[in-house]
Amino acid sequence: MSRIVSNGCLFILFILFLFVNCMGGITDKGGRVRNTGLISEATLIRKDKLNILGSAEGESSTFFYLGLFPLTNPLNIEYAMSQAVQKIPGGDTLVNVKIWHETHYFFPLGTVSVVKVEGDVISVKEIDPPLGDPKVGPKK
Repeated sequence: MSRIVSNGCLFILFILFLFVNCMGGITDKGGRVRNTGLISEATLIRKDKLNILGSAEGESSTFFYLGLFPLTNPLNIEYAMSQAVQKIPGGDTLVNVKIWHETHYFFPLGTVSVVKVEGDVISVKEIDPPLGDPKVGPKK
């Protein structure tokens, strides 16, 4: 009889272990992180023509019903970058960009995939205006 009880307890513990691990979206704040990357800038610019305004983060996400069927818009890295740039007024682009992908599990409904972008928002300084009117050619 005690062997049946101990097997039943082990089975219940195993089920609880699986249930808690599948609740990653609730119990694990960061989700499962993969595909991390680091790029120096989102736009090629001259280093002497920039002004760092601050650091910002943006994200794009999509929900997969039962982990298989997407119900929302697909992941969009450009949207995540523009979201980060728009958080700081006067920002033009990102430098020192960090990109990572997280998966959050919401058992039994499905999963949420999130791509996150973090970087320094910069403004590009104006280039000196050209000498003379560009519409008018040289005098003859």
